[in-house]
Amino acid sequence: MARVGLVFGGRSVEHEVSVTSARTVAQGLGEAGHEAVALGIGPDGVWADRETSEAALGGALDRLPAGGGAVAPSLARLLEAGVDAVFPIVHGTWGEDGTLQGLFEMADLPYVGAGVTASALAMDKVLTKRQLEAVGIPVVPYETIDRAAFDADPAGFVARVAPLGLPLFVKPRAGGSSVGVRKVSERGAVEEAVRFALEFDAGVLVERGITGRELEVAVLGPDETGTLRASAVGEIVPGKEFYDYEDKYLSDGAQLIAPAELPDGLAERLGALAVEAFAAIGGEGMARVDFLIEGDGRSYVNEINTLPGFTSISMYPRLWGLSGVPLGELVGRLVDIAFARHRERRRLDRGIREWIAELEARER
Repeated sequence: MARVGLVFGGRSVEHEVSVTSARTVAQGLGEAGHEAVALGIGPDGVWADRETSEAALGGALDRLPAGGGAVAPSLARLLEAGVDAVFPIVHGTWGEDGTLQGLFEMADLPYVGAGVTASALAMDKVLTKRQLEAVGIPVVPYETIDRAAFDADPAGFVARVAPLGLPLFVKPRAGGSSVGVRKVSERGAVEEAVRFALEFDAGVLVERGITGRELEVAVLGPDETGTLRASAVGEIVPGKEFYDYEDKYLSDGAQLIAPAELPDGLAERLGALAVEAFAAIGGEGMARVDFLIEGDGRSYVNEINTLPGFTSISMYPRLWGLSGVPLGELVGRLVDIAFARHRERRRLDRGIREWIAELEARER
């Protein structure tokens, strides 16, 4: 049995979803034989005290209160928790963007999920697309621009995206939960949508609108043989024009269908693409890979979510449950992967130090 620090809450708009996800993970940790140690982060980034964290994890609080004061001193609550590993389930920015993972690396703590590089890469939609394109994985046609370049020539950028056709989806370059995303059906609305997205990030991504299905695959691994595995396929049926922030968290109109009804061979093809995409960004642990499928069957990787929702109805645990991996086993495997990666990192570090020591000894 290990003492696993369950880190949840955080500064992003997905704070309450993170709290709910943490309760499911805590259940899974118990089923896997581990002890869950509650480590909550308030919406202001301050790490909560033990009593407040346990109250939120136990269901007495829907969200953690702002702690007030400076963030840095509150980190003592993580460092003094005496945990053997960490399971972060902080969605969005300051959680799955590599920043939290970097903290765990510096503290020499094994942690669940993708590492610093893969986490940061997956959060940046443009860098993800470029990486996937480099290995031949299909992505939705797009254009991108930063604030300075757009302000210098907005009309030029509007002309540049014209070949993508209509409708268009205009998104902040980084971020989650469809915050700042607009669907544009008229050429005259492009500039306003770009300016809106720039309120949320310094860069913007504009994609060709895809009419078709939204499908999702969960990825887990690597296992002891170094293999990544893909789950069954699920489908999102938006309750609105597209699966935006309101549809995800406020209106409850979307349908989550698992397993999805698919033509022969499509599930296997999407599973292979999901594994290939996760490997392309150097992913480890878990991810939910989202696809857009056009009516003619063309498939595009839309996003890679390295810390997907983990509520009782979220696609990631649901898809693995349908694939024969129940919650306790799934969470246990993720913790095992965290420990295995940490051992490997230490082995590599030890090898580098020994090599340098040998070089220094030759020079004496």
